[in-house]
Amino acid sequence: MPTNTLVVSTIPVAVTPTALPTFTPMAFPTAGLVPTAISPTALSDLSSLAVSTATEKFPLDNLRMAYIVDGNLYVQNGSNLPKKLSDSGKDWAPIFSDDGEKIIFYRGKYLNYYNSIFSVNADGSQMQEIITTSWLDTLGIGTKAGHLAFVPNTHQIIFNTYLCPEYDPSSDTGCTVGLFLVDTDTSRIKEIMPPTLGGRLPIGGDSRWISNFSISPDGKLISVAHEGQIDILNMDGKVIHQSIMKYLSDMPSELYPKMYWLSDLSGLIIALPAEIDYRGPGYSGDPTYTIWRYSFDGNVATQISLNPELLWVHMESNDVVSISPNREWVVYFTKDYQVYKGNLLNGNTDLLLPYGWFLPMQWSSNNIYFANNANPAEPILGSVDTLPGYAPGYFLGWIDAKRFIYFPPFAYVNKEDIQIFVGETGKDTILSYESNVFVPNVSSYYYTFVFITLESK
Repeated sequence: MPTNTLVVSTIPVAVTPTALPTFTPMAFPTAGLVPTAISPTALSDLSSLAVSTATEKFPLDNLRMAYIVDGNLYVQNGSNLPKKLSDSGKDWAPIFSDDGEKIIFYRGKYLNYYNSIFSVNADGSQMQEIITTSWLDTLGIGTKAGHLAFVPNTHQIIFNTYLCPEYDPSSDTGCTVGLFLVDTDTSRIKEIMPPTLGGRLPIGGDSRWISNFSISPDGKLISVAHEGQIDILNMDGKVIHQSIMKYLSDMPSELYPKMYWLSDLSGLIIALPAEIDYRGPGYSGDPTYTIWRYSFDGNVATQISLNPELLWVHMESNDVVSISPNREWVVYFTKDYQVYKGNLLNGNTDLLLPYGWFLPMQWSSNNIYFANNANPAEPILGSVDTLPGYAPGYFLGWIDAKRFIYFPPFAYVNKEDIQIFVGETGKDTILSYESNVFVPNVSSYYYTFVFITLESK
């Protein structure tokens, strides 16, 4: 395996000189380090975005939706009636494969509560339990299935497992974390990395944002954070690039880096924890992170200096950062829970929101717009060029580079089925279309909604 020395000159605050080689920070103009153009305003001063109404309806025939109603999984194709696929009353968080033909979901009393994992075809066939609690217990009684992600353009998923002891602030005992691949067609499980003892995970590992791996866009490689280093593995678990970056893993809590592959596979953007003594939510302040661009060519890591620095706040309900698909833009929290936008090419930063909100933002495929759907009452829609404002309704997701689907305001007030609307972003206004698609009216607190736009046949 490659053993090239990582190019160095500066070290992130969180890493001791003996643990990390030095890194070369990007040289940015001083002016670029000061927030520009956008001045702080009270959150109540945010205005609704201007909306105009289209006269015609927008066809959503290629829209396939999966959602949870009363703990049961439903699938709906366009304006067709929904089809109930399960009746357990305990299903959570469905995820589509890239082709829209396979769905995986958690099943259990609560999410992250000793769930098993099921898969089913979108037509309702081949419902099967692919990760059982009894199999998880073979890794250690009480082991849980963590983050799930489809390998691009396949029906295989990568998932991590974790087993954490009861929290004891006086103990340094950590969590045991493994990495596996399962084929959702055959239920065959393959070990990629055996369960290994690491640091103690915040919230006992139960936050959906705690993940230690990222799959490359071509589905052939995985970046994995473990035991204080990031390795690049293939799908058989063979190390291709060892220890491309290091981080502190026993503070005593372990904060994982967040890893984002570049589309051309030349490297990654990495949010690296920059703490030296983090003991978990409620015992330490919000942890700080630094942003790096790592290149396989020359084994070089370059810090992208953002001012102000970024924090991971409310990790039970927020991701660390939200990065655009082209890896040029980042939205992040800083002190006082302000939300900033940063340019990862030149280091410029702008204040977006003076307080609060949720990450991640959902980015449009053209890397211009971003939106959040974590707060149905006050959904935010913004762009890299303008201040964010209130979206015209409850944002559901992007269907192409400039269009998104949403529920109208106060959709949950009435008992009737909810009509899906289409919003089209423009320079000054959003053009709103009605569609012929309706979905069951369910309390927003129990509504899990995912969708995929299918290719026309």
